[in-house]
Amino acid sequence: MEREDRLKILKEYILVIKFLSKVAGKNCEILLIDIDNDLGEILYIINGNLSGKKKGDKLNKNQLEKIMKDEYNSNDYTTNHIVINENNQKVFRESTYYIKSEEGELIGLMSINRDLTKYLEFREFYDKELLYGFEKNEEQIDKFFNLSLDSILEDMIRNVFIYWDRSIPVNKIEEEGNPIRELYQKDVFKYKGAVNKVADLLDISTQTIYRYIKELEEE
Repeated sequence: MEREDRLKILKEYILVIKFLSKVAGKNCEILLIDIDNDLGEILYIINGNLSGKKKGDKLNKNQLEKIMKDEYNSNDYTTNHIVINENNQKVFRESTYYIKSEEGELIGLMSINRDLTKYLEFREFYDKELLYGFEKNEEQIDKFFNLSLDSILEDMIRNVFIYWDRSIPVNKIEEEGNPIRELYQKDVFKYKGAVNKVADLLDISTQTIYRYIKELEEE
């Protein structure tokens, strides 16, 4: 499809984005992305200050694959994926609508990212202050031990990222509170699939995770 025709279709979604932004509020970033030859360009964005993105920014193939969680050929959209922004380590709930031509060609994306960071900070306050001193519920303990290993592993990884002090960069592996260091100390990486899950959340390669693990083992 010619770029002119593609842009004509995509620009029809700008009014929809404006409407959604009024409904979702200032804590929600909404992007319109043009897809062309495995590259993307942000055509329109609202509340880009949340992630640091702006109109005209280019997205490479790897960045697009992080947004396109499912195959667009068999899905019209994907919803509620937890992602961590690579620029400021904010936590977002991401949902994406695949914009296609009448022939089924993917021409663009409408991505909605809700910033969860403040909610998670409140949850940490709630857990540490309001629930301090309360006894654990036996029913919750039983429920935990009846979970599958995959579910327990995902909970462990998620909890480390929820309480991660984002003033500590991922690459500062030597610092206490670094998420990779904490997961290593909890023996999370001994389980199958853990490295891939963490790499996906942090938007870095599995090779980088393995390098960090090696540094920690040598330490």
